Amino acid sequence: MTPSPELRKLIDQLLAEGGLGKVETSRLEELLKAPAAMRYYTEVMAQEAMMAEALEGIEGTAKTPKIVRFPVKAATLAAAACVVFTLGFFSGRDNAESVLMPVKKHQSVQVTGLMGVEWGDAGAPQFTSGSVTAERVAFHTGLVELTYASGVRVTLEGPADFSVTDATSGNLASGKLVAYVPPGAEGFTVDYAQGKVVDLGTEFAMDVSGRQAEVGVFDGEIELHLPGDKPRSLFQDQAVIHREGLENRLRAVPLDREKFVRRMPARDFRWEVTSAGTRELEFDVSHLIWKPSDYRAIFKWMEGRDAIIIRNVELRRDGRAVSADTHTGVTGNLKLVSANVFGLDVKPGDFERGRWTLHVTVETYPRDDWASDRTVPVASVGLLQFEEGLVSTATASDFIGRWSYYNLGSQYVREFLPDGQVRLFVNGEERPAAFRGSYWEVSDGVLRVGVPSSPGVHERHALRDRNTLIFMSNPYGNATRVVDP
Repeated sequence: MTPSPELRKLIDQLLAEGGLGKVETSRLEELLKAPAAMRYYTEVMAQEAMMAEALEGIEGTAKTPKIVRFPVKAATLAAAACVVFTLGFFSGRDNAESVLMPVKKHQSVQVTGLMGVEWGDAGAPQFTSGSVTAERVAFHTGLVELTYASGVRVTLEGPADFSVTDATSGNLASGKLVAYVPPGAEGFTVDYAQGKVVDLGTEFAMDVSGRQAEVGVFDGEIELHLPGDKPRSLFQDQAVIHREGLENRLRAVPLDREKFVRRMPARDFRWEVTSAGTRELEFDVSHLIWKPSDYRAIFKWMEGRDAIIIRNVELRRDGRAVSADTHTGVTGNLKLVSANVFGLDVKPGDFERGRWTLHVTVETYPRDDWASDRTVPVASVGLLQFEEGLVSTATASDFIGRWSYYNLGSQYVREFLPDGQVRLFVNGEERPAAFRGSYWEVSDGVLRVGVPSSPGVHERHALRDRNTLIFMSNPYGNATRVVDP
């Protein structure tokens, strides 16, 4: 498992001298209900417990034991898990592997990002219980991000074919790859048809096509292993092209940093309106359009006293209009949100790689006090969220479950029940009155639910993917699915 930043932070706090407070303890217990999170937790605690023994004999090392305040509910589960962990650790390699990795090798590798993907035959990952695991990914277009349990992050650009061989390696049959290897995961290896790359603590790139492979180093150092030759070291900013069968099979080339996608690009673009009147906004969305598809532009207000009116949303490629949605929408506070989703469909005959830009005409929404108070500055700030996938095709079953997000230091969980009801939890405590009497429904991929305190007002939600919930009408960050054990 790749632990979430939240889980890592809570365990770090637990191991620190101050320990955890009541709210943090409750949240950690909630996270540890997931088996993968519990496995990570017990491994960390087992390592912590064995640290003193490992340090014995090292001159100058303190031997003072560390007192850890374990969450009460988690302690019982963790104790049982630690017994299994310890038995596996000390009873030999074969048995240890059967205990520590009771699942298939590929299940330690999660698909943590997808964008514009068109899958090849038998190349799609497995989607189960809200999580996505991968043994092989083969796809024609788009980007796929894989994260190993060690923290290694692999970003692939299609067309590509990559297989997970074990917890510390993979095989790139074709395509572009960028691997980020964090401290502690050195030795990560990527094989290709005519050689392999061994990491020595770095970020490196590969482009494999036919009998040729290009290998470059963004940061750190790698070893390139070729048939019948000793390992060759490559350092930061160095790159080579390898083609077996030529007299000079290696050729040094400049590292082309622009050729590779190093991280999954953001789908969110900030916009700001600070004066009255009409103007056109432009957003470069080239990195988000990888194939013909149904794209959606969501304009979400985040702060400021003014709402904005949105018109004439147009998607252009190299300056030429490809798709447009000319309806009028409004985005502002919860009471001033309507029709703020715009459909921009790119047909197969209209798709080419190029510079794709989104153009939109906006103006400030009339204010009640506009005539009497002209001194108050116009202020409206928000996000354009450019989406593709479940945002337009989600059904009611895709929304059912619990979704977690943070706002102003508090942790919230919304639960959409199959019968249409909604539950809200704040820092682990249920707020029964929050959505009493409200029922949710889904139409055209958008979930609508009434707000009891404001008759006639509805919240709107969409899905970026199976595990990401977008607040279309609230100034909150995206929520993530809470996966049950």
